[in-house]
Amino acid sequence: MVNVSKRRVIAAGAALAGLAVSGAAKSQTASKPAIWDLIVVGGGNAGMPAALFAARRGARVLMIEASGQLGGTLLISSGQMAAAGTKIQKSKGIVDTPQQHYDDIMRISKGTANPGLTKLATEHNAATFDWLTDNGLTVGPNHPELGTTHEPYSQRRYAWNPENGGRAILDILERHLKPEIERGAITTLMQTEVTALITDAKGAVTGVATLDRDKKTERHMGKNTLLTCGGFASNAQLVEQIDGVKKYNDDSYPYSQGIGIKLATSVGGFVRGGDRYMPLFGGILQAAEYPSPMMQIFRPWPGNRPPWEIFVNADGARFYPEDILSHDHAELMLLKQPQQKSWIVFDDAILKKAPQILNPKRWTAKEYAELFGTHDGFYKADSIAELAKLAGLDAAGLAKTVTAYNAAQKTGSDKLGRKHMPAPIAQAPYYAILSHAWGYVAFGGIAVDDELRVISQDGRAIPNLYAAGEVIGAGQTMGNSHCGGMCVTPALTFGRLLGERMLKFA
Repeated sequence: MVNVSKRRVIAAGAALAGLAVSGAAKSQTASKPAIWDLIVVGGGNAGMPAALFAARRGARVLMIEASGQLGGTLLISSGQMAAAGTKIQKSKGIVDTPQQHYDDIMRISKGTANPGLTKLATEHNAATFDWLTDNGLTVGPNHPELGTTHEPYSQRRYAWNPENGGRAILDILERHLKPEIERGAITTLMQTEVTALITDAKGAVTGVATLDRDKKTERHMGKNTLLTCGGFASNAQLVEQIDGVKKYNDDSYPYSQGIGIKLATSVGGFVRGGDRYMPLFGGILQAAEYPSPMMQIFRPWPGNRPPWEIFVNADGARFYPEDILSHDHAELMLLKQPQQKSWIVFDDAILKKAPQILNPKRWTAKEYAELFGTHDGFYKADSIAELAKLAGLDAAGLAKTVTAYNAAQKTGSDKLGRKHMPAPIAQAPYYAILSHAWGYVAFGGIAVDDELRVISQDGRAIPNLYAAGEVIGAGQTMGNSHCGGMCVTPALTFGRLLGERMLKFA
């Protein structure tokens, strides 16, 4: 998760990218070959390992990054990873296999993850994870775990660095990239946009056209071109067009604008996977203008903070049992609600007695109370009817829902199956908080085959063009769900595999 203050730091860093670049990311002036072995478009989760391992095979690599810093979404990611059969698991007596990992993803995604790409990831994620831990990555003391913020796995394989998140991974990649850059095996062009792919008469990709921050245009020819330039999660228009939903929160990586979509489709590629979109639950936004930064995540999960409140839709009706253990079920039910909005409804007694929500920061009852009447999306009234009017909810529907919930709380029998009902909603004043679906990644992306070659609608590979990372869509390795660690780890793994063995340089 990314809190608001970090998001502002990243946005400011992007805006000031011209003033500095990281030590491992300075533009190079090494001799330029007539034809690069590999051109990597985007220096993030997948691009950095692809460049690194290709260079170690003797390839001459050009890595082009639109921002002023390598890292991509690792700069803001929590860096959550999942791998089966790792050294850490074995040291803790955890018996796990890639097949079990694959089966879990297919179970959680209800069979909607891409079988070939998911198999490729699960079979090779452990080698990627072990490489990182062998090179200094540390994870939480109780890791790996089953998962708490997503649907749990059947084995403990979910791990990350809780202090530094994705930056802990980035530090290792930069440390290993530095000597390859210094010896001239990798050349980086920072603050440079790829504006077009160059093709020959047969449609094979032979290079890229670029535009740097000084508005200088250039052509770079290459044997292989790899698109690892991120998704489109910060492009509200593409989110609506491809994933089919409104973009409510703006906390995604600022450079996730969909340039890879434009490049791939310009040479015959196509986009798939938007139908796999699944929202996250409980986004409280800073403002009513969309997209807006997040200020809190209000998702009472029975595993750490059972719900006291109820969640209703625009009709004032509850739509799921709020104490259900399954994140996937809650997210699926939210997906079906009008505009994927919900309202958290409670009373004064619950405000004062309920445990605090901890994610991403601890809010006290006093802090909550101060927001009502001063913030868009926070409503307070002396009656349920007045509350419904202020929040824009159906008044009759909300009154019926509250009455039914209070009766269920008294008898202990709820029609939706909720068990944890510690208090009725019966003591004025009454409160409602507007909650939105939210997310950091794009589910749709460029279509690739099981060798990560960009393909056309008829399934033919576009010669010399590959793609990996979020640019191929998070839905390929998660399906219509959120599978813990299956965004960051496959991106790293696919980049490593491409550089290490899949790309041909002869």
